[in-house]
Amino acid sequence: MNKNLSLFYFNDGKGRAELTRLILVYAQIPFNDHRLSFAEYLSMRDKEKLPFDQLPVLIVDDQIIGQSCAMARYAAKLTGLYPLHDIEAALSDMIVDAWRDLLDLFYRCYVDRVTKEGKFVMTMRSDQEKIDKLNEFFAVILPSHFNTFEQIISNNKKLPFLINDSITWADLAVFDLLDTLDPHASHWTDESVSFYIKEPFGPFQPPQDIFKNYLQLEALKTIISQTPQIAAWLSSHPS
Repeated sequence: MNKNLSLFYFNDGKGRAELTRLILVYAQIPFNDHRLSFAEYLSMRDKEKLPFDQLPVLIVDDQIIGQSCAMARYAAKLTGLYPLHDIEAALSDMIVDAWRDLLDLFYRCYVDRVTKEGKFVMTMRSDQEKIDKLNEFFAVILPSHFNTFEQIISNNKKLPFLINDSITWADLAVFDLLDTLDPHASHWTDESVSFYIKEPFGPFQPPQDIFKNYLQLEALKTIISQTPQIAAWLSSHPS
């Protein structure tokens, strides 16, 4: 496999690009990681280089792939982290679709999507609105997803993973959520990251006991975070 892989996303956080990064990092596949300013994104968009006018995108040789789940699925198949069995593949798709759903619900705490000057754009919410929506997210929305992920692991007779007896892209997707929503993560207090909310409303941090009732998820997070290539990636890319 000699493919030139280039990933493009914003420079203010890991976001929807991180699952593709984690898959490539875990499989030790080299790729170019481009972190764009908003002005650079607008330039790519206005030059019609972005499918659906959105980031992230993955460029494989000369082919542009948009949409975060499509990118991650391609990377998973490329690296052998996509299950071969039909049912296992469908279950992994289900979990990754839930990854995208939960990320979307989380990001909606920060941004609203509107049409402006004939373009579909995102506008930042007020800090008070962000806090109110984040409190609702962690109290109501997050537990339903985490309970489901916890049950899926419990139902898998080949613990500690979600699908079979080894890491798949679905495990990395859930790990990305656990890492993103970890109350001890640096991005909650890093002013350069989009999750940061300035005083007097912030900085916001999730409940400290977020993983208390999810022992399977906490074990999964520990296993993946201690994988040497993932540990090295997280150390060099904390936010």
